[in-house]
This record gives sequence, structure tokens and C-alpha cells, in this order.
Amino acid sequence: MMQTQDFNRASLLRGLGVAPSDAMLSRTMGEMITTLCKVACPRTIWRIYPINRDRGLCLGDVPLLGRDIALHLTGCTEAAVLAVTLSSSVDTIIRRFQATDMTKALFLDAIAAEACEHLCHDVEKQVRARTAKVYMTARFSAGYGDFPLSTQAGLLRLLDAQRKIGLTVTQNQLLLPMKSVTAIIGLSNTPVQDARKYVCGVNCIGCPRYDTCRSRISR
Repeated sequence: MMQTQDFNRASLLRGLGVAPSDAMLSRTMGEMITTLCKVACPRTIWRIYPINRDRGLCLGDVPLLGRDIALHLTGCTEAAVLAVTLSSSVDTIIRRFQATDMTKALFLDAIAAEACEHLCHDVEKQVRARTAKVYMTARFSAGYGDFPLSTQAGLLRLLDAQRKIGLTVTQNQLLLPMKSVTAIIGLSNTPVQDARKYVCGVNCIGCPRYDTCRSRISR
């Protein structure tokens, strides 16, 4: 269960551009944190797969396409696939507030995103406790860089996520419930790097694409 003390109200307000000293909005944020904790039904699932490179990069029968995910998993021999969701009840309450109070809807949306992060951190701790690998990459989700969003369907199938935690993907490759996350964490016995910071074309120092990056050269 989510607990109200899991959330930093002042940090959430600052993230939305609101001064934590604003008493009225601070109370509203507290109200929305309590609301989410009451309605959310958080569920998680994860599984470790060996990385297969015989016919391109794959986890099970799911191909991992794109240069960025390949870079992220450099040196990794296994990867953890994870999925987390807050349940459809959170989507429902956000839609309800969108029709009646957009400020509360905006706050609740930000709180739900933070709650998903909490769930992902919890799963990372579980993976670290269960794996014999020394190093773990950061999470890398479909849609980052050139890693296709369409990969989500395959990852959910690997996890049997629809049956086990009620998580599906729409024809437009969006997760349903919406307040959900899927991701891959690389596992290795050698040091790893976080390729997420190399997919935007602005974090150049130390980037393995420094000499060939079109984004950097064109600036």
C-alpha cells in the first residue's frame, strides 16, 4: 500500500512550479496525496532473462531494436524486465478531477508519476537482492531514444502482465492502466553505463558517439 509519508509534498509542488509556501495549494497537494493512497492498488511484476545476441539483441523471443538499447546493454549477459501499475482506479479518479477541478487533476497526475517511480525503485531493490550480478544499469523504457515503443507489447507478454497484474497495451502502444511503467534493467559482472543520457544529443562529455553524433556536429 502507498503511504502518505512516501511523498515529499514540497518537492512535488516545486516540480509543478508552485512555491511550497503557498498554504492553500500545499493543502490541496496533501489532499491529493491522501486521495491517491486511498484509491491506488499498486501491483508489480518482474523477471530476469538471459540476453540472446545470436540473431540480434533479444530477450526470450522479443527483439530489442535500436542502437540505444544495444548501447545500454553493452557488457550485460542478463536483463530484468519489469512492469508496475497503480491500477485503473487511479486513471478513473484523475479523469473525474479533469472534469471538475484541473488543479487537483494536475496535482494527482504528478503524484501518480511519483508513485510509479517509488514502485520501480522497490522492484530495483528486489532485483538487486536476487541477482548474483555485480552491476545493474539504470532502467531503460521503450520509447527512449530509438528503442521502439511497440516493444512494450512483447515485454508484457514475457511477463504475462495482463493476467498477473491487469496491465495491457493499446493499439497505439500506450499502457493501460495509464499510470504504469515497463522497463529493462541490464545485469552485468563488468561496469555498465547509462545510455539514456546519450540519446538526446546534448550530453556530449563521455558519449561513445562523440565523433559521429549528427546532433553535436550540426550545432
